[in-house]
This record gives sequence, structure tokens and C-alpha cells, in this order.
Amino acid sequence: MVDKTFYKNAGPFTLSMISEFLNSECTGNKEKIISDIAPVNNADQNEICFISDKYRDNYNNSNAGAFIVKDSMKLKNEKNIIFSENPHFDMAKVASLFYPESDYPRFSFDSKDCIKGLNKSIKLSPNVFIHKSASIGDNCEIGCNSIIGPGVKIGEKCLIGDNVSIYFSIIGENVKIYQGVKIGSEGFGFIMNENSFKKIPQLGRVIIGNNVEIGSNSTIDRGSIGDTEINDYCMIDNIVHLGHNVKLGQKCVIAAMTGISGSTTIGNNVMIGGQVGISGHLKIGNNVKIAAKTGVMKNIDDGEVIAGYPSEKIFDWHRNTIILKKLRQNDKKKWIKNWGNKKINTS
Repeated sequence: MVDKTFYKNAGPFTLSMISEFLNSECTGNKEKIISDIAPVNNADQNEICFISDKYRDNYNNSNAGAFIVKDSMKLKNEKNIIFSENPHFDMAKVASLFYPESDYPRFSFDSKDCIKGLNKSIKLSPNVFIHKSASIGDNCEIGCNSIIGPGVKIGEKCLIGDNVSIYFSIIGENVKIYQGVKIGSEGFGFIMNENSFKKIPQLGRVIIGNNVEIGSNSTIDRGSIGDTEINDYCMIDNIVHLGHNVKLGQKCVIAAMTGISGSTTIGNNVMIGGQVGISGHLKIGNNVKIAAKTGVMKNIDDGEVIAGYPSEKIFDWHRNTIILKKLRQNDKKKWIKNWGNKKINTS
């Protein structure tokens, strides 16, 4: 369910109206009222979702009121269905149908949009803009030139540095956000079609728990459909990027210049070194440790310690490093020996 605090819904629409908008065929109850979009696992009887081959097992268990599916998919227990050559692409178009303003989010405001009558315990530096629909908890401090966008909620005792921007977010208590951080940015998501690409509307939020620290110039993208989440007691260093729909468990530590791609879920008590790259749609277990400069391209089980590119268990990485070193040394010895023999033969 999309949060109506941040996004205006242009619906509802009937199944046939959506089908005509997509220029596609549909089956089932064509007058079925669809009020919103949702992920397949969370959709209810009034919402529409898409099914790809990757998620086809979720079809029978989903409570969605309608589905956008690939023409070639053979599904049992047919429900209210719209057929599509590219379900993900068409789902992005339907998202824009329900939320047309998401394609052109508003970032320009004037003085009449600014909040008035803040609690005296809140300390503001010069040139701070707080939208009138935002809420700020007691005993917060906000640095110069920072922007708190429409509908944003910030809990008590938060410290927000200079040049910070926060949109589409709900933030807990005792959170420290340092200089230059951008929270609630547009996620980098698009779907290719034969002749073009369609940007996926970013209709989620950023949810940040209590006692979290986010280092300077880090960026946290909001979710696409669903939320980006940072749970309690996480420590994030400078210049870290979290893509849309990333889920970060409790008490995680992430060192500088790490990037985590969209829809990756990270468990509790995970430690991630500097300059780590993590691919999208992965699951990282609890109590995992990831060495600096590791490239993670597959799921990681609880308690593993990994390193290298591509990532592997750190014991294997150390062993392979030693083997490669010995091979190089042997090659060097052979080269020296061969070079010496050539020199002798030449003379």
C-alpha cells in the first residue's frame, strides 16, 4: 500500500479501464474495482500486481484483486488477469496511471509552504526549510541550508547537519544525520522494452529506526513499491549508497564508499568494510562480516565471513591468494631461468 501522506492516488479504475490503458486483453471480472498497486506478496483484493516467471510461485498464494501476467504464462485457477508481453514494463505504466505526479515530483517551494510555530526546543540554523506538513520532534537540531520535505516525520533528539535534504521519510529518535546526506532520493529503476525504457515510479518511503547514524554525503534512495528500511542502532559511514527497497537489520555497521543495490535484504549485526559492492535482490544473513573491496553477487548465509571479488569465504580467499602468489613466484623463477639460458646460448 502506497502512503497517501506522500503520494496522491488518481484511482480507482476498473480492470477494463486499466486493460484499455495498456491496450491489452483481460479475463475475469472486467468491472472489478482496483484502487491501488502493490507488491505481489502484500497485495489485497483491491490492488493490482504483476507476476513474472521469477515470482510465478506467489500467484496462488497472493490475495491481489488482479494480476498483470505474461501472455505465454500458463497459470491455474485463473483470476482477474491482464495479459502483457512485458508485465514489469506495463506495471510501471500502471503505477504512473495511479500516481501521475510521481513522474514529476515537486521540489520547489516558497515561503507560504514553510512550517510555522515550531517548539522552542528545536534549534534551527540559517536558511533551513521545513515544509508545513512535516513534523519535527522536540530537542532536534537542524544545520544550515537543510530541507525537510512534505510529510516527513522526524522523532525527538535528532541531529541533522548542514546541506541535508530529507524527503518521503519517517525517522525515529536520537538519529544523527551528518553534512550533505540525501535521504528519500529517486531510486535508479527502469524497465527496458523493445524500443524504449520506462522509468519505474518510486512510490515508497525511507523508514529509519532509533539511534542510527548516517555519515556525510551518503545517499538513501526511497523504495519503489515498498520501503527502504534502516533499523535501530545502525552505523553508516561517509559516502555510502543504499538503493531503493534495501532492508538493513539492527546493529549493522557499513564503512565508507560502499554501495548496496536495490531490493537487497541485510540481516542483523552485519559488518561491511569499505568500498564493498553488493548486487541487487540478494539476502545477506545475520552476523555476516564482509571484508573491504569485496564484490558480493550471491546470497550469504548467517555467520559467514567473506572477502574477494567475486566474494567467497575468507578462508578460501586467503588460500587462493597464497596459491596465486606461489604460482607467480614459480613463473618468475622459470622466466629468470629461461632468460639465463638464452643469455648463455647467445654468448
